[in-house]
Parts: sequence; structure tokens; C-alpha cells
Amino acid sequence: MALGEAATVSRGGTKILEVSNTSLSTDGCAENTKLPGEVTKQLFNATVATGPATATQWLWPSDFYYVDAAGKIAKNVDASDANPCTGSTSTFIDMPTNSAADGKVTLDVPNVARVIGYHTTQGGNDVRIEWVLPEVPATAPAPAAPAAPSAPAVLPSIEAAPADSAAEPPVGFTGAPIGEPAPLVGKVIDHCMTGSMYQTGTTMFTDGTTGWTQQCASGG
Repeated sequence: MALGEAATVSRGGTKILEVSNTSLSTDGCAENTKLPGEVTKQLFNATVATGPATATQWLWPSDFYYVDAAGKIAKNVDASDANPCTGSTSTFIDMPTNSAADGKVTLDVPNVARVIGYHTTQGGNDVRIEWVLPEVPATAPAPAAPAAPSAPAVLPSIEAAPADSAAEPPVGFTGAPIGEPAPLVGKVIDHCMTGSMYQTGTTMFTDGTTGWTQQCASGG
């Protein structure tokens, strides 16, 4: 079961021991001096509830063991430097039957441990509980350095082709309309401008403006 889940050991339908609210903490714990760098001293927090069975001490640190990823077992007594954390309690010693208590015991947990196990035969009862430790997340890779900005591509300039000057009407001349000319509303022809400098159809109106009319283009 996972660390934090409640574990109940029963015999013949009678509860022998229940351990719940389990967690680990390094608060008040010094560095392990026996195997520094390989073992981390921690407080094992738990709530213990007993049945009719008795024991000198439930969750005695000497009754704990560890299992690594390869299945290798190590006992807590082999890793302990006998220096408890300052927050350790003695509430699990000589607990009355059918009672419950919160407490903390000091464990020296190997850094490679994947399972914390507890096994005792006190009081003639074979009690074994194992908790699976949460996996330590792998270190996230450092983000890649941003790529240097590339220089913008330079497109070759394309010179616009010169406009066809032949398409433009001569200065001073009016161009004849394309298609059917629209009627000129409100315009009265004064005379057709027939000089050689004017385009055929150029018309002078009575209001002083000029334009193009079919009448003048047809000979007026």
C-alpha cells in the first residue's frame, strides 16, 4: 500500500493493529553520521490503534526494514546511528489494549529505499505492514538556450516598369470616352472646338467648361 494509506492487521476477524495517517518528515532530524550521504534520518508519523493484543512498543524502530528497487532488504538497526530526531515520541510504548495514539518514531531511511516495512511478533502475533514510498520525480532537463535570431532575408528589389507614355492622353487634350458616352446633364453646347490642337469631339459648353460630345465628334 502507499504511504499515507491506513493498514489494518487482523486475526480471525479481530483487529490486532491499525496504522494510519503515515508520513515522513525531516523536521528536527540531524544528518545520519553512520552512513552520511546514503541514509536520511526522518520522523515516521503515524496514528496507531490497538485491539486486544498487547506489545511493549508498537512501531519500534528496530522492527523496521527497507526494500530497494532490486528487492534488497536492509534493516533499520543497520543504518541507525542511535541519534533520534528531536520530535520523537514515546506514545507507542505500553499502549493499553483497544486504544489509539498519535506518535512519531525516528527512522534512518536509505536513500535507495522504495518500500518501508514493519514486522513484529510481539505478543505472539505476526504483524507485517509494508508502505510503498512515492517515487522521486526525475530532474527536469534544463531548457535549451534560445536560438540566435536569424537575419531577415533580403529580397532583391524589383524596379517597376515605366508606364507606357503612349497610354496617356496628350497634355491639353481631352480623351474620348470608352464605349457609349454618358449624356451630359445640364450642359449646353456653345461650339465645337475644331482646331488642329484639339481632339475630334472636343466641345466648349456655355458654362465655360470643356468636354467631349458625340455631336461635335460627328461634325457638329
